[in-house]
Amino acid sequence: MKCPGCEGSINDSNPHCESCGFDIADFDKVLHTPSERLGAVNDWAGVLSDAGLESLAGRLNSFNEATGIDFCLVTLLSSEPRSPREFSFWLFNRWKIGGDDHRGALVLLSMNERRIEVEIGYQMEKYIDDDEAAGVLQHHAVPFLKKGDFDNGLYHSIDMLAKIFEHGLAEERADDQN
Repeated sequence: MKCPGCEGSINDSNPHCESCGFDIADFDKVLHTPSERLGAVNDWAGVLSDAGLESLAGRLNSFNEATGIDFCLVTLLSSEPRSPREFSFWLFNRWKIGGDDHRGALVLLSMNERRIEVEIGYQMEKYIDDDEAAGVLQHHAVPFLKKGDFDNGLYHSIDMLAKIFEHGLAEERADDQN
């Protein structure tokens, strides 16, 4: 994955960035132990309606079961004292999203900072990288989020990212059969 400090390469196996000196252990000292993950959707900010929560959980759970890809969503009031980008990187690694192979993705909405971030696991970057995924969020989530429509903004962006992963997996299967 990309270092949140300089975009260099970093992960749990290589937690220290040679380029900028960032070390994930520094986050642990400040952020301590992350809250327990409660499934595919963790609405800690309480911004989703019951229907929105149900539709997002349904989409993510069916996607996770069908593909084996660990894809989750977190909303929080604030990522302080770190930036949302740094917090999403830290949480992705601490929850071990996608297991040791990092076969997963995390979308994080930080309300006070008015930021939506995405962390794409290393094994998933062959389908879409962090920058491309951020573009999906800009296009599919931000217009809804600006109107306060968190349910639709998060659903449409999660759905589009899931479709990109599903398409990539389908192409791989087709190539394997040929």
